[in-house]
Amino acid sequence: MRSPLQGLTPSRRAHLQGSKERFHWQSHNVKQSGVDDMVLLPQITEDAIASNLRKRFLDDYIFTYIGSVLISVNPFKQMPYFTDREIDLYQGAAQYENPPHIYALTDNMYRNMLIDCENQCVIISGESGAGKTVAAKYIMGYISKVSGGGEKVQHVKDIILQSNPLLEAFGNAKTVRNNNSSRFGKYFEIQFSRGGEPDGGKISNFLLEKSRVVTQNENERNFHIYYQLLEGASQEQRQNLGLMTPDYYYYLNQSDTYKVDGTDDRSDFGETLSAMQVIGIPPSVQQLVLQLVAGILHLGNISFREDGNYARVESADLLAFPAYLLGIDSGRLQEKLTSRKIDSRWGGRSESIDVTLNVEQAAYTRDALAKGLYARLFDFLVEAINRAMQKPQEEYSIGVLDIYGFEIFQKNGFEQFCINFVNEKLQQIFIELTLKAEQEEYVQEGIRWTPIQFFNNKVVCDLIENKLSPPGIMSVLDDVCATMHATGGGADQTLLQKLQAAVGTHEHFNSWSAGFVVHHYAGKVHPPPPRPLPADPGGAA
Repeated sequence: MRSPLQGLTPSRRAHLQGSKERFHWQSHNVKQSGVDDMVLLPQITEDAIASNLRKRFLDDYIFTYIGSVLISVNPFKQMPYFTDREIDLYQGAAQYENPPHIYALTDNMYRNMLIDCENQCVIISGESGAGKTVAAKYIMGYISKVSGGGEKVQHVKDIILQSNPLLEAFGNAKTVRNNNSSRFGKYFEIQFSRGGEPDGGKISNFLLEKSRVVTQNENERNFHIYYQLLEGASQEQRQNLGLMTPDYYYYLNQSDTYKVDGTDDRSDFGETLSAMQVIGIPPSVQQLVLQLVAGILHLGNISFREDGNYARVESADLLAFPAYLLGIDSGRLQEKLTSRKIDSRWGGRSESIDVTLNVEQAAYTRDALAKGLYARLFDFLVEAINRAMQKPQEEYSIGVLDIYGFEIFQKNGFEQFCINFVNEKLQQIFIELTLKAEQEEYVQEGIRWTPIQFFNNKVVCDLIENKLSPPGIMSVLDDVCATMHATGGGADQTLLQKLQAAVGTHEHFNSWSAGFVVHHYAGKVHPPPPRPLPADPGGAA
């Protein structure tokens, strides 16, 4: 009789032979760790699933399968099974030969790409703080380790790995639930040669949380790069960029949170600079990047006073330095912050009229400029990474989708609305691929089974994205925004009234005089209460 250990590499055979009771990372008996794949549970109930996950978690197993789906429970500590030893264990092994692991899923994807000559994709979804970005890092790290290649391929691998600290510096921040929360969505496409060598790549980014640049909730921080710069800058940089302590800057001091336990901003700043170097951003451009970051900080300290119902800059000194860092004339900056041009057409003639802004509109314009500058800087860095990894012809690829988790905060803005809508769409894809399509196949093949009842969240997606009869929330919002200039103030109340008329009877929508609630698959989300919106000061948002 053939031994199940035959055909394995010597290291893997020795590892398994010495681990009949437990694997080297375990602290308890493996038999107490529930089942590896929850389709094998005697009873498939919510309580049984939760109990199995709990058993495995307490026994240091954070990974569990549900068929082809891998469940990962965030341990909030460094686990001991992400070393070269595990890479050797999972490389080339059948997916179910070893305990569930992100490496098993990644190796299976990589082998399928090579054997079937088909592109692969993994979707990482979950609540905010579930560990999605860390999982994406392990996927990219595993591919880098198991794939071959010469000097050029190694350079691409370095860029793939170094893109993480750079994008985390500019795109991640401390939130209430996560000290290193991704505040943007990312689809990373790792491109391969026909021999399986990673020789190119491309990043698509979306939904950057621009509002964080100008305001943060209590116990949260702005993007990491600001604190890294203030902690890690050299004396010369501090002098040239006019850097002070974090509490000096309006864009940092609103939440009164500056430090994060376990985070060394000074050391991380060095990693950020090193990542820019590896990616190929020259020192002169790195300096311009930091100059723009500092310029945005100083821009936030410009305040305004009322002067006959018009806004005036409170301090010329606080205006001059951000203008210098941004490379524009201070008078020109003041003009753009306190006035706007309106183009009008009358009798076939066009005319530009200068309109002076009030204090609220000027502050809105300042913040819109800061958000716009930061968003363009982030896009520039993504493009720099893409240029460094560009290849003339794409052959095979593995895509990794790392997006915000579902979010329910005390204060939920438009960004949370967009984030949660994306998560609804991902949930819909999951339902289509794993529940609906599977059962439709049973019907086609005449297989007898007990139909699985599940909530199809298409009804929630339709509530948000429907175009007609009735229009969804997005369509109503578009309509209100298009008529804001004509109707003047009270846009939020107009939105509530139109939403009530369009979707007020929808089972997943509730509204009242101060706001509305969307019943998502993961919970109820209350957007912020209405507030008067200033007239559009020029379109920068």
